[in-house]
Amino acid sequence: MVIRALLMLLACPSLCSAQPAVEWLSPLVGVWNTTDTYQPLQGAPIVENAVRTCRPVMRNAYLECETVVERPNGTGRTYRFLINYNRTTSRFEMLSIWSNVPHKAVQSLSPNATRDRWILENIAVIGDNEDPGTHWSELVVESSDRIVWTGRRVKAGTDPRTSPISFNEIWTRRAP
Repeated sequence: MVIRALLMLLACPSLCSAQPAVEWLSPLVGVWNTTDTYQPLQGAPIVENAVRTCRPVMRNAYLECETVVERPNGTGRTYRFLINYNRTTSRFEMLSIWSNVPHKAVQSLSPNATRDRWILENIAVIGDNEDPGTHWSELVVESSDRIVWTGRRVKAGTDPRTSPISFNEIWTRRAP
């Protein structure tokens, strides 16, 4: 099975249509409770609880994940990820937009052979002066009901896997 998945991964740039590529992301489809712990550069961690809904959109060309954060003081936020397989660049890409910040981010997503571990790397940050190479993350599908997403702040010349954690997000599938 691993060999078949590896062969599919290698063949995808030339053979994947929009439909099969989004199917690779099917473990993300559904409604999730998320707990996101942000590690600011200074100060105590910030914990944010949300509901994330991921579904195929635009004739199955994209997977859209919308996250809604409700806060008692009315300062909640919404953000979306739009993920697709870009046949032109031969890679998965994600556009991220937020209701509470003006910038946007574009990232590449690289799966392992079994597609249960994805590496996300910034391609561009639009509308911010941030160096696009400063964020790296790993999304791990631990089971059909649990995903762990860990982001790191990367400094030039350092190993992303050992760089300081910027966020750790746990997704738990909601009961239907």
